[in-house]
Amino acid sequence: MIFSVKQNTITAYGQIWDGNGMEFVSIFSQMEGQYSDITVKIHTYGGSVFDGNLIFNTIQNSKKNIDIQIIGIAASMGAIISQSRKNKPRIVRNGYLMIHAPSGGTDGTATDHENTAKLLRSIEKNFRSLLVESTGKPENYVSKWMTGDNWFDAEQALKEGLVSEIIEPESDTMTANLNPQELGVKGMYYQFTALLNPENSHINLDNNMKKPIIEALGLIGVDANSSDTAVIEAVKKHFEAQNTELQGKLDVEIQKRTTAEAALQNQVKTAVTAEIEAGIKAGKLTADQKATYEAIGTTQGIEALKTVLAAIPARQPITGQIQNTGGNSFNAPVAAGREAWDWDKWQKEDPKGFEAMHKNQPEAWQALYNQKFKK
Repeated sequence: MIFSVKQNTITAYGQIWDGNGMEFVSIFSQMEGQYSDITVKIHTYGGSVFDGNLIFNTIQNSKKNIDIQIIGIAASMGAIISQSRKNKPRIVRNGYLMIHAPSGGTDGTATDHENTAKLLRSIEKNFRSLLVESTGKPENYVSKWMTGDNWFDAEQALKEGLVSEIIEPESDTMTANLNPQELGVKGMYYQFTALLNPENSHINLDNNMKKPIIEALGLIGVDANSSDTAVIEAVKKHFEAQNTELQGKLDVEIQKRTTAEAALQNQVKTAVTAEIEAGIKAGKLTADQKATYEAIGTTQGIEALKTVLAAIPARQPITGQIQNTGGNSFNAPVAAGREAWDWDKWQKEDPKGFEAMHKNQPEAWQALYNQKFKK
């Protein structure tokens, strides 16, 4: 945002960038020390909500007589700033307000996105409360202004209670039948910027100021004798080019991260598969249990899977559980001293244990049955 000061009038126009809030506070506090009446002229398409709030609070809390004038458009955060005083703003006859819900973006986890959504809903709630207080409209009425871009020309803004008065424009008469929905917020902004009177739109950059700006930023095609407009345009192009370059670098880093994450996932999957196959081979798992342990390895990590598998005893195969010792003797997986018990011995000495064997060690029980009945 660019701030231009002339006596007790500060003109604020352009996008509200990060840092503009503190810049406005500094300029405005100096004006408060000199004047009891201050005029704030606004022409903006919005920007940073947090810096906009700082501007809003500074104007709202001032003990001076403040006259807010919308000399072009007051869109998005600019519309909210315009409502910072009980004596509502005045608007030029060909001016516009635009109100919509706050927007933002987040890079990060689902939690990061959820926190951003929570913050945006909180900001939107504050906007609604402010508009209810400013206009006297019910909340369900102003809530409709949070859906889509809602444009108000001077007459509509006056009717809705968003402004107190319509004043004569500071720019040449705008083309009839201007369509904000078609031009968009920036299109509307530049329509007014192109027509603002020189005294309102001119930024006084003397040659001594231009030279260090040009040298510091390495601007091409302009020098200290170039017009203010040319220098400002060169500055704009410089930062646009920087943003494009930074976005390109960011895209490359995002792609690298995506590739690395995919490679890591493949490594984890390979390691999990190897551990599970080893567990199956060792008799700790069955093929039917594979999916369960894959989920453990994928969600909790390979080390957690190794710990779980290490705690599982290997199943003893039936050939190890039941051993033929020759003749008609037969060994079952039983307590010491019962290895040679056959079917009849079990029935006589420990029928309950034999019944438990049928349930818990059906292979051993079946082998004794086969031995007894010559199956």
